[in-house]
Amino acid sequence: MTSRPSPRKHAKRTLLAVSVTVGLLSCLWVLRFLWLQVFHTEGALPPMSRIPQVPAGATVTHEGMECASGGCWRTITLAPAGGQSPQDLARAMGLAEEQTLPPTLFDPMSVYLAAKPQDGELIVYLSYQ
Repeated sequence: MTSRPSPRKHAKRTLLAVSVTVGLLSCLWVLRFLWLQVFHTEGALPPMSRIPQVPAGATVTHEGMECASGGCWRTITLAPAGGQSPQDLARAMGLAEEQTLPPTLFDPMSVYLAAKPQDGELIVYLSYQ
């Protein structure tokens, strides 16, 4: 006949499992952070989640990636809603001026974010700094 572990032993095992899991996830986060610090100019792109939300009525007409000697960046071309200028769209998205977004828990690098109007559309640039 097997005995069931006491509630105290079960709690210790659960605590150990949770601690090991949190420790491993922390190590992975630190490794990602270090990887981005060392190799961020080697083609790493910030996730799309770092772009401000596109207002209703505006549409994404093109998404792309460009690279040069300084690294790579993501480009998103937006068509403003009817009656809205690209400058108005930039203001609505909080992109009237260039900005640097701080690191987040899931993206541990600073992100450079800028936008410029061109041919009646708004082009948003996003790259690691």
